[in-house]
Amino acid sequence: MTTTENWFNLTGKTCLITGAGYGLGRALVYGMAAHGARVIGLARSAEALKDTFDVLGDDHRYLVGDLLADSVYEDLEGLGETVDILVNNAGGDPFSRPWPQQTPEEWRLTFDVNVGAAERLCRLFAPSMMRQGWGRIINIASVYGTLGQDSRNTLETTGAGAYVAAKHAMVGLTNYLACQVADRGVTVNTLSPGMIPWWESTPERQRLWDALAEKTPVKRNGTPDDFVTAVVFLASPQSGFVNGSNLVVGGGWSIW
Repeated sequence: MTTTENWFNLTGKTCLITGAGYGLGRALVYGMAAHGARVIGLARSAEALKDTFDVLGDDHRYLVGDLLADSVYEDLEGLGETVDILVNNAGGDPFSRPWPQQTPEEWRLTFDVNVGAAERLCRLFAPSMMRQGWGRIINIASVYGTLGQDSRNTLETTGAGAYVAAKHAMVGLTNYLACQVADRGVTVNTLSPGMIPWWESTPERQRLWDALAEKTPVKRNGTPDDFVTAVVFLASPQSGFVNGSNLVVGGGWSIW
């Protein structure tokens, strides 16, 4: 190692990013590509993926698919190349409503979207990473993966019971897998983003986002670009001693 070596150089690595069509996923595609990785994006929206990848070169490509469908895993198994870096970014809160109104089926689907899909992708790609003796798995959770949700921090018509439980499970998945694969050169870590405005803007929702920003020590909410360098760090060759960690990037949301 020399003082001129780029410790964040991902050249020669292939990175699969789920939820790559827009928002945080799009920012991660650009960030990983900018550091030399060959990126494969996956999302349900062909239009969003096209918009993301049109500005990149031919080394990068995307697949349209729904991670709740078995067929997408068959497509991924047939990629014909080793995935060195897996970023499980797809997820979300598809049934945001107060806890008593969330049905058991909505809970199951929220877990399938956030945790089940990530586990299936780890099961698919971790073996080849272990065979080659190198790999990085990065699970995107949330600050709500370690905290509860104060009812004052959401609208009366919304709530994140299933989402909070699922993101806690995502951190647990990281902790478990990190114990299983690290002796073969594969690290597994969690990135937990803070507040990123994602609802369509209405006066009520804007007031909520403003209030959340005020409660954050840095006095603003996050943007997708705020999380890119953290993921690049966790993916880098020099992060090999970082394993089973939960890197919280939340502007200080969880410190008071």
